[in-house]
Order: sequence, then structure tokens, then C-alpha cells
Amino acid sequence: MKVLITGGAGFLGSRLTRKILRRGALVDQTGRRQKLTELVIFDRTAPEPGFPDSRVRVVTGDLSDKEAIASALGAETDSIFHLAAVVSGAAEADLALGLRVNLHGTSTLLDLAAQSGRRPKFLFASSLAVYGGPGAKKVNDATPPAPMSSYGVQKLCGELLVGDYDRRGLVDGRALRFPTVAVRPGRPNAANSSFISAVVREPVAGRATVCPVPADLPIALISPDRLIEAVLISHDLSSEKFGWPRSMVLPAVKVTVAEMLDGLDKLVGPEARKLVSFVPDDKVIPMVRSWPAEVTSARATALGIVADRDALAFVSQYVAEFGPGAARRP
Repeated sequence: MKVLITGGAGFLGSRLTRKILRRGALVDQTGRRQKLTELVIFDRTAPEPGFPDSRVRVVTGDLSDKEAIASALGAETDSIFHLAAVVSGAAEADLALGLRVNLHGTSTLLDLAAQSGRRPKFLFASSLAVYGGPGAKKVNDATPPAPMSSYGVQKLCGELLVGDYDRRGLVDGRALRFPTVAVRPGRPNAANSSFISAVVREPVAGRATVCPVPADLPIALISPDRLIEAVLISHDLSSEKFGWPRSMVLPAVKVTVAEMLDGLDKLVGPEARKLVSFVPDDKVIPMVRSWPAEVTSARATALGIVADRDALAFVSQYVAEFGPGAARRP
């Protein structure tokens, strides 16, 4: 079985790669569990560190480069995990860039996948950014999408394309609306939600950080491990069991920065908490207030996908993996 992961050098892509390599098999488009024979990572840069596994092949390129995508995809791919994207803040700052990668890149990938004639599984990473406005504070399966950012519009367009290619029998498409993922390691990125990870990541490393929103402002979050679990559950389902529409929101837990800091206090100590200061940002606060704070999905829950328990779960997962003395995952 051949698998392609776009954005495979990123945090989530690398995590998904490790998980699939450990599992060694996935359910293919015919419903049979198949042994993994090749996993192709497609990204702008090679993953660091790499994956010393003979099943892994790395192709570097941009989603705007059709030839590079074709080289990564080939004619025998059974499953595609499409994670690559220009993140929210960058897509808002540069409309042309967001359209080129998030919309046209997705369209190109779908076209090439369809041309193989294999009807590969195509799992698309969408976002809660497809929701917006006062009606989106509490999101469930019936909440209509109404994006209020270019990133959200581009993700919704991608969802609709995936659904249409599925309807035509060209791919076995499924789109998952990802909540904000925390806690991410490494450097801050251009995502508008970057500060959420920073309030845990930086103090754990002994660095000060500034939070631009009030401590009691609620945000819907999902942990990296819970997200990867949801992705693989959704992938392995039969097309019929995944159901219609081909887009599904993933459940999340309502968390505040104050609750994250309580977790820091408990697991790392009060000195870590003191490294977080609050400087309100009048541009960031209204944006965050417009995000969903409560996200439930009876559909996802019925399929075995559940939300994290509480704020402590996020801090615990990060500290266990990246905290002082932690053994980093291979």
C-alpha cells in the first residue's frame, strides 16, 4: 500500500508519519487492511530529523508545482493525507499565496489523484475557520459554515471540491474540520492561534512569553495525539460508514489560558507560570472571540472520535514529550 502525506515535514505530518510507520498497515479504498509498502512525504523542505526507514521517500516541492506533485503521487497511491497549507495569518496577509496553495494546490492534487483511476482515499485537513459570526460560538454538526477569513474560505472551497470529486467517484474523499492544535513544539508560526501553544511551550523551556488575550477567554482545542487518532479512525472507515456530507467537524474541549497555566503550575511549578505576562492586543482579542469556544459532534463521537478531557491533558502531553528530562519520541 502506497501513502502520500502532503505537509509531511511539518509537526502534524511528521507525527502522522511516525504513527503510520509504527502501525505498518492501513485500510485501503476496498476496505481491506493492507501492509504499508511506501510512504511519500511531500513538503517544501525535507523533514528534520529524517525517517531512517526504507519505506519512506521524500519529495520536495511546492503545491503550486504540478510536476512536483505528480512526482510524489505517481500512479499507485492508495491513500492521500492532504495536510499542507498556508496557515491562517499568512493566508490573510497574502491572498494570492493562500489561493495558490490552499485552493489551487488542493485542486491540482485532486485532479492528479482522479487521473490515476484508483479512487484513492483522500483525507483533507480543513479547519474550524470555516465557521464564523455570532452563531459559531457553539459549533455542532448542524452549524452552517460562514467563514470570516480568507483561510476559512479557502478551506471551505477545498471541502466542497473533495465532496464533489467523491460524488463523481473520482476519489474516496473525506474532510475533517480541525480545531486548534495545542501544544505545538518549535518556533511560533504565522497562525493566528500561535500564542495558545506559546503559553505552555515557552515557560516549559524557561522562556518568557506574552499572551495577547485575557486569561479567561475560552478556546476550543484538540491535542496532537487526539488529532492523529481522529485522522486515522476517519481514514480507516469505509466510505459508507464515514457518511455524508463528506466534511465532519472534530469535537474539541473548551479551554482557557488560565486553565493551561493551572496545569503548568501543577506539573512544572509556579515559576513557569510567572513567565507568562498579559498584554491585551486589540487586533487579536476580537479575532479570538469570533472563534468557536464549544465544539461537539455527535457524528464523530458515534464513530469513536472523542475530545480531550481537560486543559491538564494538553500540558501533560507536552511536558511528557518535550519537558525537562523528557525522552523525545523517535
